[in-house]
Amino acid sequence: MTWQPNIHASLFMNIHEYLNKAAALDEIDTVIKAYQLYLEHTATLGSEPLLSVTRAWRLVKFIDNGMLTLTACKSCGGHFVTHPHEVARHYVCGLCNPPARAGKGRTGPVAVH
Repeated sequence: MTWQPNIHASLFMNIHEYLNKAAALDEIDTVIKAYQLYLEHTATLGSEPLLSVTRAWRLVKFIDNGMLTLTACKSCGGHFVTHPHEVARHYVCGLCNPPARAGKGRTGPVAVH
């Protein structure tokens, strides 16, 4: 998973995990409320949401089934979506260590071929 979608997936999953622990909601209600809060957060930041509600639901199922996991960043301590077989001991997130070209997208119109 590339760094930017990982940040969005991790944001959603952290909201979901918080609601799952703090509120007495059914599973689907937790997903829907977490997704609404994710959309509100991205709107507040002026960012386009990269996660659809369908992908958010699938993400929850992948975490529940152990296909993905949340791993703490050794630099900031935040929890991020990772593969369960990554070396968690030395994990550094994409916010603390962004790729060299992060944020350097095209500024002009995109060419269509």
